[in-house]
Amino acid sequence: MDALALMLTGLSDLSLYFRFHAGVGRPPRPALLLRMLCPSGASWIATRDDTVVGHAMWAWAVGSPGTAELAAVISDPEQRRGLGVRMLAIAAADAIAAGATHFLFVVSAANDASLRMVRRRWPDATVERDGGLLVFRAAARVPAQDNPLKNFLMSSTSRSGASSAAK
Repeated sequence: MDALALMLTGLSDLSLYFRFHAGVGRPPRPALLLRMLCPSGASWIATRDDTVVGHAMWAWAVGSPGTAELAAVISDPEQRRGLGVRMLAIAAADAIAAGATHFLFVVSAANDASLRMVRRRWPDATVERDGGLLVFRAAARVPAQDNPLKNFLMSSTSRSGASSAAK
């Protein structure tokens, strides 16, 4: 938990806001870290040189059976290098294996990089505006990736009874 807290503490205010859509304290509250590390689906961290540089997760969407919400946050220096897409691909494959038929992405309308990524990787996604957020819903599939990444270690941080939660 401490390593993830350290990564989140080092994020810019904008990166924190784009991931959580709200203010997050520094250091982040233990309850937030626990939800990130132990979701209703699964989560992963990426490290480089023993430092956490990314986190991705999926969780079952409440009230929408078979729908998994995917999310990722990448440290500012590692952004726009493909790590987020790689981590989301891992989360997507795991969610599909657990029974997900659809994905949900909640993205700030101001987060151009994430909006482009979702639209490029899931071009058939439908979108609805919810205030300052755009909520994308897409058929569950693993996104294509541009480049294989090197020098990162991906580690699963949690695994819940995912397949039973999908029903």
